[in-house]
Amino acid sequence: MVGAVLAAAIAGSGCVTGAAIAKPNQVKLPVLIGAVAADLLVIILGSSQIDGFTNEGAVLTGVAVTGVDLGIGCVLGACSSLRP
Repeated sequence: MVGAVLAAAIAGSGCVTGAAIAKPNQVKLPVLIGAVAADLLVIILGSSQIDGFTNEGAVLTGVAVTGVDLGIGCVLGACSSLRP
């Protein structure tokens, strides 16, 4: 059950990567910030439903998965708005 809930939460995330795929090298800063926030929220809410997970565990899972998504999204061009 734990794997299914976490897999569903991860599948529902990917906002930064999705933005990078939709508009490579054209993602504006407000969209990037919104995608990171949405990603974090989806993962935290999804992982908080797992029995035995503490609130801290849910937040740390959200930060870790969002970090991976942000890294992949940046490689694909979502972080172009951060460059001078």
